[in-house]
Amino acid sequence: MKLTTALTMTLMALAGTAHAADEIQPETLTIEEKIAPGPNVLVMDFGMVGSSPVYVFGNEDLKLKGNIGTGSFGQMILSKDGKTLYTVSAYLERYVYGPIHAVVHEWDLQTMTAKREFEINDKFAHVESQTGTLTLGDGENFLLVQNATPATSVTVVDLAKGADIAEIPTPGCWTAIPAIEGRRFSTICGDGKFASFTYEADGTFSKPVKSEQIFDADKDPLFANPLRVGGKLVYLSFGGNFHVVDDSGEAAKLENTVSIEGGEWAPSGSEVMTYHAASNTIFVMMHKGPFDGSHKNPAEEIWAVDASTFKVKGRSAANGETGIMVTKGDAPDLYGVTHMGTLVKYAVALGDEVALTKAAEREGAAIFPALMQADY
Repeated sequence: MKLTTALTMTLMALAGTAHAADEIQPETLTIEEKIAPGPNVLVMDFGMVGSSPVYVFGNEDLKLKGNIGTGSFGQMILSKDGKTLYTVSAYLERYVYGPIHAVVHEWDLQTMTAKREFEINDKFAHVESQTGTLTLGDGENFLLVQNATPATSVTVVDLAKGADIAEIPTPGCWTAIPAIEGRRFSTICGDGKFASFTYEADGTFSKPVKSEQIFDADKDPLFANPLRVGGKLVYLSFGGNFHVVDDSGEAAKLENTVSIEGGEWAPSGSEVMTYHAASNTIFVMMHKGPFDGSHKNPAEEIWAVDASTFKVKGRSAANGETGIMVTKGDAPDLYGVTHMGTLVKYAVALGDEVALTKAAEREGAAIFPALMQADY
C-alpha cells in the first residue's frame, strides 16, 4: 500500500514538472558587437591549469567586460594606441607529449575577436607572463619572442608578413628589450653583461655586441624586466639598487647606480615596478626583512620614487601584490594583482608627497594573474 502511494505521488510530481516546463519561454541569447565603452584594464591569467585567458575589466568598478581566449603559457603586449592586443601561446596536441603549435594572435580589443593568427617557431618560452618575453620592435613592425628549450634565443616576427623571419641565439641571456628606434634589442646575461643585436627585414642579424660588466649576478642580481625612463633603461636589483643603462649605442653602457635606501626593506614581486612618465615617478613593491630568495615575496608597501633623484617621495600600504602597473595621463590609476587572484585599484595623489589609496578591489579576477596592461 505504501509503495503504491509513493509511486502515484512521484508520477504526479513528474507530470507537474513537465507541465511547468511547457510554460517556460526560451531565452534568446545575443552577443554584444563591442565591449562597453570606457578605459580598460587587461589581466592575463597564466593559469597553469590549461589556457591563458585575458580578462578585460572596466577601470571604474573593475566590472568584467569580457575575456579573450588564448592557448597555454600565454604572453601578451598591447599596441601603443590601445586598440590591438598581440598574444603568443602554445597549443599542445597531446598536452604532455607530441607536437606544439606556437600561435601569434592579433586581437581587436573592442570586439575581442581575432583579426588574424599564424604559427611561429615553437621554441617560445613556457614561462610566467612577463613584459620582457614578448615585445614590439621597430615602430611596432616586429614582435620579439623569448625562446627557451632551455637554450635561449629570440624569434623575430615580421607582422607585415605574418611570419617569423629569424631565430637569434642569445646563450645565457634573457628578454629582448627593443631600442627606441631601429631594428635592435638588448638582453641581460648571466655573466653580468648585456648583449645587443641588430636584425634586418630579410632575416639577417648581427653578432652580439657585449657590454662591460654592468652587475654582479652572484652579489646583487637584477630583476630582468626594466623600465624605459627618459630614453634610458632602468633596472632594479634584488638588493634595491637602480641601474641606469644607456642602450642607444652599439653596446649597452652603465650610466649610473643608485640605491633606493630601503634600510631593512627590499623590492620583491614579479612585475616589481612601473613608471608614470607625466610625474616622472617609479612605483616599486617592497617587503621588510629581505633574505636570499625573498625577492618573490608579496608586497607589504608600495614606494614612490623620483626617477631623477631616486629619492623616495611616498610610502603606501600594499595588499600583498606580486605585480603592479600604472596608467598614463596626468591623473593616473595604479593597479596591483596578488598571486591569489585579487585585482586592486589605487587612486594616486601626486605632488611632493605621493600617496596611494585603495579605490576598488575584485577578488577572483584570475587564477594566477601574471601580467597587466591598460589602454589608458
